[in-house]
This record gives sequence, structure tokens and C-alpha cells, in this order.
Amino acid sequence: MRDLVTRRVPVGLAALLCSAVALTACGNSDSASNSSSNSSSAGGSDTTAAKPATKSLVPAPPTTPADQFPVSGSLGGPPPKKKIAWLACELPTCQSMLSDGYKNAAAALGWDFQKITYKVANPAVAVQQALDKNVDFIAITGIPPVAFKAQAAEAAKRGIPIASCFDTTKPDPKVNGLVMQCADTYGYGLQAKQMADWIINDSAGKANTLMVSIDDYPILRAEGDAIKAEFAKACSGCQFNKLPVTVDDVGAGKVTAKIIAYLQSHPDVNYLELAFSDLGLGVPQALKAAGLADKIKITGVQSDNAVLKQIADGKIAAWTAQAQEFAGWLSLDAFARLAKDMPLTSYEKSGQLPSWVVASKEEAQKVLDGKGAWPGPAGMEDKFKQLWGVQG
Repeated sequence: MRDLVTRRVPVGLAALLCSAVALTACGNSDSASNSSSNSSSAGGSDTTAAKPATKSLVPAPPTTPADQFPVSGSLGGPPPKKKIAWLACELPTCQSMLSDGYKNAAAALGWDFQKITYKVANPAVAVQQALDKNVDFIAITGIPPVAFKAQAAEAAKRGIPIASCFDTTKPDPKVNGLVMQCADTYGYGLQAKQMADWIINDSAGKANTLMVSIDDYPILRAEGDAIKAEFAKACSGCQFNKLPVTVDDVGAGKVTAKIIAYLQSHPDVNYLELAFSDLGLGVPQALKAAGLADKIKITGVQSDNAVLKQIADGKIAAWTAQAQEFAGWLSLDAFARLAKDMPLTSYEKSGQLPSWVVASKEEAQKVLDGKGAWPGPAGMEDKFKQLWGVQG
């Protein structure tokens, strides 16, 4: 595995990093097997004319909530009380729904919960704080253990399990302390494949796609690899190119200008794929100002409230909904099993997270009318509580 680039790279998106592995045919996920028969569509802008229905060239991804609860196996009673430290990145996406999942799951278990916000440039400080608090478990997102190598080794030595999400590092409890990696290269790749398949069908196999991404994040490189691989496998008429941007570009508000400059010099692009939600800020408005809104559809992976509002307004075509709150409950389920000397479930070992493609104004509005972003499978809190034996 390549070393992590430990520059000033944020982890929003729900986080992201470490060595990207090129994905080939991503295979079928649980959610893909529950694929909706609903083909593509969802207009990309206010002025995009509705297209006649076209035959699906690949199996259509799910375009309604993926509500199958993927975890099974009762604990046989509540686990003993433990202390958990949740290390959240400093970006809004980590501080909101993602953090809610860990906090609410810990409360359901009656566990002592400590939230520590880390700086991406130096996550080791936060991990050391968790170790100094003598917690029983550590949860973190987006930062690979290579960025806090000494602390990861200490956690492994002291037998403090680390649950990670949104990274490409494979769990190796005795070496890096990781017992779990949700939304890993494979799992995140499945979500990217959902978006690729939607684009293939929606474009009738004629997509010229520009992906905007931050290549410092290995998980985002894996996302791009998955889309590129699916196009190569299933869409000979599709084209894929990437526009790399930096964290500094995002902070300085330079991303939209770079996108518009690229699109103006590449007039054949008709799909704009954004690697995560933070990259979508201001993009629909910039396309409209540049006179491009009626010819380019915006898509992406890992939607948030702002993205969903743009879909509901007809300004964004489609975006995957990723179960970020579910990630916290899933991580706590893994810890609860370890607290009872039980193995992790097959789903927890798979690297997946539930996801689906929000591709209509109606579905976007339904999510907005709920929590404002998709938390995960319906009733997941009660179902986890039932597994844990903590529900009255």
C-alpha cells in the first residue's frame, strides 16, 4: 500500500484516504440485487427536456431507498458497558449525520461516548487523546492508520479495536488495530458502479463524463476507478475523463471556475460526475451562468441535504444516497459483538454500506421531508436495539 498523503486534506465526504486499488467488475451488491426496475431519468437542469424512455443497457441500479436491513444475529443479551471514542473530521459532513450515528448508537447501548474532532493534517493527536482516555473502542472515518502509525500500533498492543469507514486500508487487528472497514475500496466501488450504471442507461450508452475529484483521497481514486471500469466493461460508447482539484481549491472556492473552464474547452462533455457532495457547492448555478445547464447533467456519489434540494429543484440529475448514520450504528454493532467475544457479521466484514440512486424530484423530496438526508434502512435503530437486547 502506498503511503497516505498527509497534507492538508480534509475528509468530508464522510472521509477518505489510502492506497487506491483499481476496481474491475465490481460484482453485484445486496442493493444491486434489489435493483429497481425503474430505469434512468431525473432531469439535470431546469431546462432539460424530458427524454423518451430508453431500453436499459445494464441492470438499472435501485432508485428507491435500499431498506433491506443487512445485519443479523442476536447478541443474546446486552453487552457490558464500555467507553468509546469517536474521532470525527472537522468538516460539516462529519460533524452532522455521521456523528449522530455513533452518538445515538452509543446512547442506545448505554455506553460512555467521547467525541474528539481531529485535524486532517495531524490526526495522531486526536487518536492519542483517545488512548489517553483509556477507552475500550475507537471509531474513526477517512484517515488510514498510516497517518497515526504509532498510535495504531499502541492500540493494537493494548487490544483497543478500531472501527474505520471510508478508507482503503484492510483490517489487520494485530498490526494496524483495525477490526472493520465499512465503505472500503470494494464497498465504495459498488456505490460508484450504481452511479455509472445510471449514467450508462440515462445516456443510452453515449455518456461523455467528466469526473471532478481530489486524488489525495485514495477512496475517491477507487471511486473513479470503479466508474471507469464499469464504462470500459459495459459501455463502449461512453467516455471518461477526470479533472483533479485540491483541498485548497475547495477552501478557496476555485472548483467551479476550474470546472467551467474545462467544460468550455471540452464541449462534448454531457455528464459531470462529482466525487462527493462538497464539490457540488455552486456548480448548478455556475453551469447556468455559463449557458451550460441545458446540456450537462450533474451526478455524484454521497449526497447531502444541499444536493437533495438541488435534485428536488431539477438542477441536479442523480446522486447516490449513502447511509452515513447507519455507518455509526454498524460500527457500534461490531464493538458490541466484540464486547461479548463474538465475531463480526459477514456484512461488517464485507466493506459495504447501503446505498441507492436518488434520481427523481419525488424521491429527493421524500428524503428531505424526513431527516433531510438518508440515514439508512428504515427502522434501523429499532432493529439494532433488538439485536443488542436493549429495547424495552
